[in-house]
Amino acid sequence: MFSPRRTVLDQLLVEAARKAGADMLDEVTFRALLWDGGRVIGAQLQDGNGTTTEYKAAIVVGADGIWSAVARAANAATEIEHPSLTCGYYAYWSGVPTEGVEFYIREGRDILVFPTHDGLTCIWAGRSRKDWQIYRSKVEQTYRDVIAAAPSLAQRLEHAERVTPFKGTSKLPNFYRRSFGLGWALVGDAAYHRDPLTGMGIGDAFLGAQFLADALTRGLGGDTIVLDTALSGYQQAFRERTMPVFDYTVKAAGLKEQTSAMAIYAKIAQSARDTAQFIDVLAGNIPVKNVFNPENIARLLA
Repeated sequence: MFSPRRTVLDQLLVEAARKAGADMLDEVTFRALLWDGGRVIGAQLQDGNGTTTEYKAAIVVGADGIWSAVARAANAATEIEHPSLTCGYYAYWSGVPTEGVEFYIREGRDILVFPTHDGLTCIWAGRSRKDWQIYRSKVEQTYRDVIAAAPSLAQRLEHAERVTPFKGTSKLPNFYRRSFGLGWALVGDAAYHRDPLTGMGIGDAFLGAQFLADALTRGLGGDTIVLDTALSGYQQAFRERTMPVFDYTVKAAGLKEQTSAMAIYAKIAQSARDTAQFIDVLAGNIPVKNVFNPENIARLLA
């Protein structure tokens, strides 16, 4: 495995991988896949001194994000795609009390609030993609205008301190790439990405990693046919698990406030059980229809 740069989470994953017996290479950049006919048999990597080395492998996994170089090298097709629907900025704050993850959807706005390490709270304030140029020209003003759509949160921010610069993007595509081939696989954002509105990107990444690990456990040690079949099963299982939430996210990322939907969300928020079930839907743990079905909606609105 190689790691060109690290975040706090990256460091935790690297340490866990090393404890599990993996060899890690620091400050290394992927340059090319190695091929034997139509099958990938390894990768060419370049270190910080510019030296390139070829590494042979039974499987090369690209876990290198939305703009995956491994996906490009493997010519992995984008099989399902929707354009970026939102844009926004986030920052870390101290002094923002919260009992857990919060999210708000309003007309043309979305807000994500989640506690992180060292007592900090990360807050994302999103707008419709069409508002990007306005947003980036007046970042803090627009950010606070978005937050104002959630009065209780805006009030907490009045007494909080922003401890990081604002960071933002308008590049939030929604897609599934083909995530396996002969001797290669993709996982995480390289394979699948959805708008962060539902706040489950890391959950999706770990879910995909588990499906892929299970497939490799079944496939490695056998012949190439066994491995290829296992990788095909990985893609199918992951899509079956995430597609309903992907469709829900794309719809919600349109940021069209619907009175009926707001009423349902308000009722869900009043019940710890219903809230937990809704979060399970967003995480892909249970089907969307478990919450959004006629009988349950009638119960919530009764």
